[in-house]
Amino acid sequence: MPELFDTDDLLNLLGDANADERAPVPAKKPLAPPQPCPYGALSYLLIEDSQTMRVWLRTTIANAGGKKIDVSDSYNDALYRIRNRGGYDVVLCDYILSDTRDGQQLLEEVRRQRLLPQSTIWIMITGERKYEQVFSAVELAPDDYLIKPITPDLLHVRLGRAWDHRQALKGATDLFDAGRFEEALLLCRTESDGNPRHATGFQRIAGECMMQLEHYLEAYEYFEAILEAKPSLPWAKLGKARAFFHLDRYDETSAIIEELIHDNPEYLHAHDLLAKVHERKGDLEATKSLLKLVLQKNPKSLSRQRDIARIAVATDDLQTAIDAFALMHQHGRGSSFVRPGDFCTYAAMLIKSGSKAAADRLDALNSNLRDFHKNDPAYNLSEKTVGYASALTGGDRQAAAAAYQQMRQALETAKTTEIEVDSEQSMFMLEAAVAMGDEETACQMAQVLYQDHVGNQSMEGRIRQMMASGGWDEHASRIAEGATENLKRMNVAAANMAKHGQLLEAVEEFARLAEANKNVAVYLNAATCIVKCFEEAAAGRLAMDSNTGKRLNNRMQGYINFVSLRDAGNHRLEQICKAWAAITR
Repeated sequence: MPELFDTDDLLNLLGDANADERAPVPAKKPLAPPQPCPYGALSYLLIEDSQTMRVWLRTTIANAGGKKIDVSDSYNDALYRIRNRGGYDVVLCDYILSDTRDGQQLLEEVRRQRLLPQSTIWIMITGERKYEQVFSAVELAPDDYLIKPITPDLLHVRLGRAWDHRQALKGATDLFDAGRFEEALLLCRTESDGNPRHATGFQRIAGECMMQLEHYLEAYEYFEAILEAKPSLPWAKLGKARAFFHLDRYDETSAIIEELIHDNPEYLHAHDLLAKVHERKGDLEATKSLLKLVLQKNPKSLSRQRDIARIAVATDDLQTAIDAFALMHQHGRGSSFVRPGDFCTYAAMLIKSGSKAAADRLDALNSNLRDFHKNDPAYNLSEKTVGYASALTGGDRQAAAAAYQQMRQALETAKTTEIEVDSEQSMFMLEAAVAMGDEETACQMAQVLYQDHVGNQSMEGRIRQMMASGGWDEHASRIAEGATENLKRMNVAAANMAKHGQLLEAVEEFARLAEANKNVAVYLNAATCIVKCFEEAAAGRLAMDSNTGKRLNNRMQGYINFVSLRDAGNHRLEQICKAWAAITR
């Protein structure tokens, strides 16, 4: 979920990270007093690797009335406590932790997995004033950021302010989280006038409600009206640009974003949107250059590392891909963000590089797999591929051949145990099969990949090039033609049912096709049909009982997961996920 709270002033912390009070908001009537923080009713997690500081934080919170206080001294321990205990009201987290990872990475992991509710207050603490550390933490928008030394009074002021802000917006954010966007929008419009101290927070939620409702033109006009009153609000300019982006008006989006970046060069979310515009317009080199620039400011952003690695692979930029994967694996050790296919693609890049450093980097990948994914069947094939890459780069052809056979066995095990194999794992198998002269396996992998990516020119080009390097051009052409014809044939019957209003029948036909063919395009069509069923049922035009609804809901989750593994950047997937989120919230 987008960050809804009023966090733009966090950018000002770059200049004065301990500025005690923000500028007062002009109001037509006296402001309501802040809500006092009920220390005794809240639960706390204090994450700090210094024992002295842990004791100080615990004592300070306890002296204020806090009772339910947990402490942690490392990234892994904190993540374990959050996963298994959860529900903390307040997290005070040191930025620099002792086990090579930091508070920024922990906050990113918690938010990605939604391990804590939106109402949890997260305050980052550090003794460093280095630009990179302050900027990285601020970009993730914690509720506040404190630089040591900290006094009890300062901590209480900041915590009290964060509590007051969260509680003021709680009614609107609860409605938003429940998917009741119309109600949240109405509440925000009322409260933004009646609660001037938190007006900006309500305005931001209102804009997000319009975006979720896909009222893009209304959202554009809303953000424009806000900017007329407060021309310098970066989030409102970004909202206006996002609205145009969703209307496919890319030139106007670029113009707004370029002006925003000129005035606010550190606002990286604006750079992210501009990169999406470049990619949507097909300018991958511009996308890559912009992402490189952004990563210089915040090199620990895993999502951007993946984006630049993906673009670099598509543009045959080997060194950029390797550098991006290296940082992603370095900063994402043990993170759920790093998927099985990421190990395979990085290993493939290292094989191609032929560099002396490749062996060391592959050893680091092996260590990563052993330390964090040893007993996870989903990573078994990845483990074998990294072993194969190590043998190959070491020049031991006999060991590489043995490792290749282990890869084939792991692939067969994945099929029989119904473990998902993503596109990057399949592509590595194709490359290995070509290197080993295994025509049968190469054709099998090419068929799997072609069937999953009919119409994806970038992926089709990679498959065709790889098959050609093995001397199997004719096989590739035949497989590609067969995949295209097969897709057309599979979709005709189900599509005709949907066109004639037989939506539930069409859903069942698509489900049968999806189960039999494991094709991305078919899964997307099946997901689209399910979305249509729920929309028609909500409008009273389709009778659907609760059992059918539950069954289709379960299927939908499977369809989304399937496509996410094989074609994460698919534009249709993004649209379907958005429509589904609006239905299910």
